[in-house]
Amino acid sequence: MKRILFLFALFIGLCHTSYGQSDSIASMDIDDIEVVVQSVRVSPKGDTVTVELFLHSYLKSPRELKINTFATGLLNPDGKPMFYDSMTIGKVKIMLSDRQNYLHYLLKRNEPVLYKIVTCNWQKRWGKPQQLRLTLEDHVEIGKFLQVDIPL
Repeated sequence: MKRILFLFALFIGLCHTSYGQSDSIASMDIDDIEVVVQSVRVSPKGDTVTVELFLHSYLKSPRELKINTFATGLLNPDGKPMFYDSMTIGKVKIMLSDRQNYLHYLLKRNEPVLYKIVTCNWQKRWGKPQQLRLTLEDHVEIGKFLQVDIPL
């Protein structure tokens, strides 16, 4: 009888045990902007990759985000950045055919914005991309660009 009561108490104790959840969303801080990887999708044909990130500013006032479009892109397995086909942040969309060097966007404090990059010249044999190279202007020193490889 004592054995049954002991097993019953053990069972009840284990039922009420809670387990912590690990945060599986990759995020990093770059120049007072939190960058959170939302999704990475490869098309069924394997030739197009779509990467979605959330950008979240922590500065007290709105700040201009200036991204160098030709230095930003997915890294292929050789470590070379691939050109994007389209780049969208909020309601601003830039196509590669526009040949625009910079993407300008006004980030507001505590208002995350979706940043989406579509690359159409991906090769299926490369599989899912591992890194995105993001090049943006430093908010303190104008003219200085920060180049950061974001793990996907």
